Amino acid sequence: MARVPPGADAEGAALVVGGDGLIGRHILRALARRGRRPAVTSHRPAGDAVPLDLRRPDFAPLLARRYGCAYHCAAVTDMRACEADPEGSRRVNVTNTLALIRRLADQGTHQVFFSSGQVFDGETASPDELAPASPKNVYGVQKVEVEEAIGREVLPVAVLRLTKVLAAEPAGLFAEWLAALRRGEPIVAATNMTIAPVSASDSAAAAIALGAGRRTGLWHLSAADEIDYHAAARQMAERCRLPLGLVRGRPVGEAEVPSIFRHRHAALGAAKIARELGIPLRRSEDVLNELFAGFVDRA
Repeated sequence: MARVPPGADAEGAALVVGGDGLIGRHILRALARRGRRPAVTSHRPAGDAVPLDLRRPDFAPLLARRYGCAYHCAAVTDMRACEADPEGSRRVNVTNTLALIRRLADQGTHQVFFSSGQVFDGETASPDELAPASPKNVYGVQKVEVEEAIGREVLPVAVLRLTKVLAAEPAGLFAEWLAALRRGEPIVAATNMTIAPVSASDSAAAAIALGAGRRTGLWHLSAADEIDYHAAARQMAERCRLPLGLVRGRPVGEAEVPSIFRHRHAALGAAKIARELGIPLRRSEDVLNELFAGFVDRA
């Protein structure tokens, strides 16, 4: 099928693929504040959402209409799950995601695809968009495969690589730490793994800016610096007024966190997005302080 020329249907509805995920929810909120009500997909029954399970996708209901911009938020993001099931996770993260990207491109839809700092091995400080990819886990390999297909086929897609995305509601490791500290139990955080956090709201704002500008190519969003997880845990305890003495730090080994998931450097070089889109690059400490304030509000 011949692709619709760039710019076609630029004012059409937005589409959020995976609107029930962390970034998807924040994109929906940001668009709602602009008075826009995007179409949204979910692999779970959810209100007006278009059903879409990328494990066994039926694109027909989704592609019955056209969209000005689509945001690809649906993926298997659990890196351990990708290692455990490389074929199944690749079906979602690569094969069927690319199939949808191509079908939307045929309809003239501009798109934003979320990638990850996991496309790098973490041995080089602050790699920028020109640095060669060097993934060391299955999740990173899958992201690179999609990126390369987008570039090779000159698809109308901006690829936004993100570092660790956090929100003001506790989740994952930080939720576990917070619960333990509130029970008066000690926690142990890694001193040999770093984090360069970005907020989910900043990630959504960057994606919307890329979509609105019909940008293509690779883009990085990252904190301007990086800190180790022990420092982040101490900051959380202090901000939430929990006992700092319960926060212990030590290097983690292969049995706790395999080396394919450990990165010496987490931050990405993100001068391009700051320069060209005016997206501010914030220090890790400032990002975490803002997010941990939300933890306090939910106590």
